[in-house]
Amino acid sequence: MLIYQRIKGLANEKRISVRELEKELKFSNGTISKWDQRAPSDKLQTVAHYFDVSTDYLLGNTDKRTIEDSDDPNEYYRMDTTGLSPEQIEELKKQIKFAEQLALKNIKKD
Repeated sequence: MLIYQRIKGLANEKRISVRELEKELKFSNGTISKWDQRAPSDKLQTVAHYFDVSTDYLLGNTDKRTIEDSDDPNEYYRMDTTGLSPEQIEELKKQIKFAEQLALKNIKKD
């Protein structure tokens, strides 16, 4: 029931009903409420874009609404750190952070 509750909460924040959301997104009546019983299909991404949140937030995998809200590159890059030691994971995070800063620096130059 988490997906529906998250979407309903976001809809309430925008002062619209779930039904109005379904209508605006051209979903059939009751589409979103059914997602708690079965997989939501590609329409979940449409809802995430509408509210500018991640699908992980809607699915309850994180409480952070957007990937940018996270300090953990694992959430952003979806890294599989299986088999890595904590030290290796930290080093990987440092390298990713460095690459991000370098990219931002180069973007600002242009």
